Order: sequence, then structure tokens, then C-alpha cells
Amino acid sequence: MDAQILKFVRLGLEVITDRLITILALLSSGGLACWVMWGPVWERVSTLAIYVFFAYLVVRAKESKHEVHSKGQDS
Repeated sequence: MDAQILKFVRLGLEVITDRLITILALLSSGGLACWVMWGPVWERVSTLAIYVFFAYLVVRAKESKHEVHSKGQDS
């Protein structure tokens, strides 16, 4: 019984961390976009582009890892 509870807790933490990374990436990208619109200069725009690109890669990598993990559990 304790092993089942631990399994559910571990699964819940994985879901929370996945969602938290996605939410933080979206919020920080939005905040940085507001900062860029406040004073639009090319340095800020390039900073936003680089940050959003890498934030997208991190979220995509985390989601694809989760997708492969969940496919393994279905078998």
C-alpha cells in the first residue's frame, strides 16, 4: 500500500513540475515581451527572440520526455 501511495505522489510531482516549467516559461516570456515593448530597441528584441527560442526548446524537451515515459507505461 505504501508503494502505491509513493507511486502516486511521484507521478503527481512529475506532473506539477512539468506544468510549472511550462507556466514559468510562458510567464517569463510574456514579462520579457512587455519589457521589450516598453522600450523597443534591437538589443531587447534579439534578447526576447533568443530567450523565447530556448524556453520553447526546454518545454518541448520536457514534454517529449514525458510523452516517451507515458508511452512506456501503456505497454
